[in-house]
Amino acid sequence: MPDDSLDSTGWASPWAGANWYPFFNRDPENRWERVSFERFKKDVPADIVMDLPTKYYSTNPEEAKNIWYQDIVGKFKLIDKPYPASIGSTPETASAFEFVTISINVPRYLPWLQAKLKERGVKFVKGWVNSVADLEYVPTQERESGMEKVKTDVIVNASGLGTDDVVDARLSLLKRRLCPSCRSKEHHRHSRPARPSDPGSNGVGSSAQGGLVPHVNPETSETTYLIPRSNGDVLLGGTFQVGDWDVSPDPAIARGILERCLTYCPELATLPPQTSDSTTTTPDISTIKVLRHNVGLRPARTGGARVEKQVVALPSPRSSDPWSASGLATVPNALRAMQSTPDVENRDAREEKTFKVVHAYGVGPAGYQESWGVAEDVCELVGEFLAE
Repeated sequence: MPDDSLDSTGWASPWAGANWYPFFNRDPENRWERVSFERFKKDVPADIVMDLPTKYYSTNPEEAKNIWYQDIVGKFKLIDKPYPASIGSTPETASAFEFVTISINVPRYLPWLQAKLKERGVKFVKGWVNSVADLEYVPTQERESGMEKVKTDVIVNASGLGTDDVVDARLSLLKRRLCPSCRSKEHHRHSRPARPSDPGSNGVGSSAQGGLVPHVNPETSETTYLIPRSNGDVLLGGTFQVGDWDVSPDPAIARGILERCLTYCPELATLPPQTSDSTTTTPDISTIKVLRHNVGLRPARTGGARVEKQVVALPSPRSSDPWSASGLATVPNALRAMQSTPDVENRDAREEKTFKVVHAYGVGPAGYQESWGVAEDVCELVGEFLAE
């Protein structure tokens, strides 16, 4: 949870670039994204959400015709040819456009969101859950204050990486690397460059006011993006690797991310010292100040996100208490969600019970930009269950 640690590799949320940029041209995703954009702009403090001028480069000459969100973002316009190589185009670039979207500073947003929920009376209690049946009764207070429990009326299943074990075998994994914080598997986070730059002429400037999103290479699963934070840090990425659970940073992938981003935005580094006989004008990659390397695991789902009601029939829960301090202590701190084992012992011998469940998982890399829209749908579905 945000008030514990933001350093778990089993929880991708703190590593997200969290720039609002739609992946699909379809509903319900587009409806969720529209709602989320409006709520981030309206309800979240401005020092957490920043405007992000962005440039996009595509191999599809008709790409701009498919952009449904032109009326949501600001200052949308096409970029005319020729495309300067220094700001992200390649020989394969066939179209380009720019607009102003938003970027969320997630290390600050997550604690803020948790605090707002607590203000509204939401209780946060930890437990090790193997099945929806373990949620038949849940504590109403923190463990130190006692273990009074109540029967649940509706269960919202937003269990992320653990969903495969809890209820759905169609969950897949999308690994993202970021550098300083870069692959999905990794990305990198680095500090902003020291030299001034013009956000209007490249993807990112020293004032952290620009973003750049070139296309994904389908052969290598590589993409290249630069996403500034409001505090001056910049996230560089990345890769999108399906089904890869390895959470170790890869030095070769990390360097590739830095090299691609440096090509697109030379302002990330500084030029080498000039001498009277020097003609080198290439920025020195070693001068990029890398703060950390991140690898994030993103729970995606075949067929898209699942946001729907379901009445689940399951055997009654195991005899052990998933909310007990001793039970929780036996679970490894690292990657709990990836190591769960469904409770199948004596399954047929236990009494079967039904549970009202609202599912909300499987959005892959679009969690932040769809979050508020998904939440609205979840509230409506919970209300339908309670009205029965």
